[in-house]
Amino acid sequence: MNFVRRAGFYILRKKGKTLSLFLLAAIVSTFLISCFSVLNAAGMLTAEIRKSIGAAFYIRANTSVNTDDNGRFSMEQNNIHITDEDIAKIMQCGDISYCNPINYGYAKGKEITFVPGEQDNPDNNMGQVTALRYSALHTDFSDGTISLSAGGHITGTSRAAIIISSEVAAENNLSVGDTVTLVSAGLGIDAGSYVDSWQGDRGESQVTIAGIYDILKEHASAAETATAGKQENRIYASLDVLDALRESEPSVYTGEVDFYVIDPAKLPKMLPKIHQIASIDWKTHFIRTNDFQYSKISDSILSFSNLVKVLLLCVAIVSAVILTLILALGIRSRIQETGIFLAVGISKREILLQFLFETLAITIAAFIFSCAICPVIQGSLKNHIFSDFQTELIVSAALENGKGASLERSGYFNLEAWKTFTIYGCQLLTVTVSVLLSAVPVLRLKPKEIFTKMS
Repeated sequence: MNFVRRAGFYILRKKGKTLSLFLLAAIVSTFLISCFSVLNAAGMLTAEIRKSIGAAFYIRANTSVNTDDNGRFSMEQNNIHITDEDIAKIMQCGDISYCNPINYGYAKGKEITFVPGEQDNPDNNMGQVTALRYSALHTDFSDGTISLSAGGHITGTSRAAIIISSEVAAENNLSVGDTVTLVSAGLGIDAGSYVDSWQGDRGESQVTIAGIYDILKEHASAAETATAGKQENRIYASLDVLDALRESEPSVYTGEVDFYVIDPAKLPKMLPKIHQIASIDWKTHFIRTNDFQYSKISDSILSFSNLVKVLLLCVAIVSAVILTLILALGIRSRIQETGIFLAVGISKREILLQFLFETLAITIAAFIFSCAICPVIQGSLKNHIFSDFQTELIVSAALENGKGASLERSGYFNLEAWKTFTIYGCQLLTVTVSVLLSAVPVLRLKPKEIFTKMS
């Protein structure tokens, strides 16, 4: 009888020991695969965030403090003045993926009646216009204050396009694709009342409704009581709209200018280069940085990855030790069987091959079982471990096609085939070495020595 048949009979006869070794190998391999899956997911998620727009810096106007002859202080809010030439210089200072210049203004609508605020009348019934290049990058959308419910975002190629609230759309029976006319306006206060402060000829702009948004969180602002200050009446428009309304100049931006960085880790190195641009008056301008996505989860992912690595190391060492001890005890308990094999003329090589075949057959069966249950465990890990991490990333596709983009994490937990086989191969090597180390002390004994020890 060859060693393969003897090994098969032993596996069938010793069901308890076979089941114990099978469960141990299955648990260890499943745990190792799961841990490596988490590490793989953490690495891919970090790389995805670094490729997406995970950080930004904003150029704002500061506030000047003036002192008169009597020593009294007064504060004056400056306005930024950034041109396309300035933007081109800034874009050359590092890996900056997008620039989102913004201008602000007000507009009335020939076909639009805005949601009434305090002291509303036909003269001050207007909305605030935020003209920008990419509406998806505006903080109102990115921080979840509002959400696009119909249509698409304003992109760099949009012309004469606006996004309005669902309240204004319902009030005026408007939908995506409709065309309306906006008229220049300005918000002022006269004798305690809100008035239209526009002076001179008014500009007009015929615009198309590109999208409609829902308000998820209410804004709190000083002008909230006025009709123009209500969030429901805020209009997000392409940059050319305020140009047509004569409230801004082409290629000049007086609201704010936001820049979005490809790699958040490189942001600190860019700032000194930007401050060296002489065409920008840094006495009245300042830069505010915001690594809003990267800082939110990078530290958590890094800490979690380090924890998983330590856990992997501990599991690998402990499982190897336990496996070696169990195999050693199992082989030592078979010392009588070994002595009989040797006494009937079976070579030590045949006995060793039998021990190896038994152990490897059970381990490989455990690997097959592990492959079957790992996808279930990986699905559970996907739903629980990274459930609190932000899943909305601002990527090129989302900005250019005007649609939102969600981060799909299901593939992150799927290990490549070579990684899986490497893990299993290392386990098989550990099992083989454990069997050899456990069998050598027994096989060194002669049959007479074995029976003498037994007696």
